[in-house]
This record gives sequence, structure tokens and C-alpha cells, in this order.
Amino acid sequence: MTVSSFNTVTLTPSPVVSFNVKRPSETLSALLKTRRFLAHLLSPNKDAAALARDFSRGNQCLAGFGEGSGVFGFEFVEAEGSAEGEGEGDGEALLPVLRRRKGRSGSQAQDSGDEGRDDFPFIFECQLHDQQVEVHDHTVVFGTVVRTLVGGSPGTLDGRPGQASDLCLTYADTRFWEMGREI
Repeated sequence: MTVSSFNTVTLTPSPVVSFNVKRPSETLSALLKTRRFLAHLLSPNKDAAALARDFSRGNQCLAGFGEGSGVFGFEFVEAEGSAEGEGEGDGEALLPVLRRRKGRSGSQAQDSGDEGRDDFPFIFECQLHDQQVEVHDHTVVFGTVVRTLVGGSPGTLDGRPGQASDLCLTYADTRFWEMGREI
């Protein structure tokens, strides 16, 4: 699922994010059942924008995605290692993350020599809150961030200051953007 409104609700005492889901929704049903989800923040590039657009079209557009025949060469893989903030989690195994399939070229993956890491600079594992807010045909969902994967793997920005290239894909005025320009 692609969301057009992903927000920080609070950072303390624990980070909480929110987003809206239009009902009826198979995704909302799955969220309510599993109580956990990953929020993949996308890099500002054409491949990530195309992936977001395909996810926004619903499950029927993504048939076979999880079996490795993914759109634009993406697939679900097991997360590597232990994640930052793992002690705060519920002790469950890490959820599978999206990665570019090995050997597939992309706007950044091949240049960096680290396939998949540049497509998703940050991934948040979240625990669903007990309460949601229903507004007309949408549900506002809240999740506490329990783990953070940087570049799809545990890590940090290595103490360096953030840069424009560290920012994520945004969506405004029916278009995808990186800082300062349309994608």
C-alpha cells in the first residue's frame, strides 16, 4: 500500500506515526490482525516513484510480487541482523523487507554497489495502537516505532549531519518529488 499522508504524531516518550487507509481495505484488515507493520520510506528516484505508484493501485496490480516476480525487480527478503531499538520490540522476528532483486539495475542500486540499500533509506517497524480513528470512508492508523532499519539494515547515519540526499520521496500536487524538483 502507498500512503499519501504519513505523519509523525510524537517523538517522545516513544515515536508514533500515523497514516490514513481508505475503507474497505484488505490492508487494513491485515494490519488489525497482525498488529505489526513496516513503513518503507522511499528514496527520491524514478524507480521508487514507480514502485509507489504501483502499490497505490491496489493488490490486484501486484499479483506475484512476493514470489520474486516483483514490479521493477523488487522482492520481499528477510531483514539482516538485529535492528536498532531491538530491545524495545516485542521479541518477535523482524518482518521481511522490500529489496531490489540482485542483478537488477536501477537508478542508484548499481552505482552504490549495495543493491537495495539505496531504494529504502529508512524502514520503521511499528506496533499498531489499539485505537484507530474512523473519518467518513477512511481510518487513521497509529503505530509506535519499535525498530528502525537504516538503508534496510541496522545502522545509523554514522554521526554525520543529514544531507538533502538523505531525504525521502515526497508526494504533492499529484506528483512525486525530491527536494527541489519533480521526479
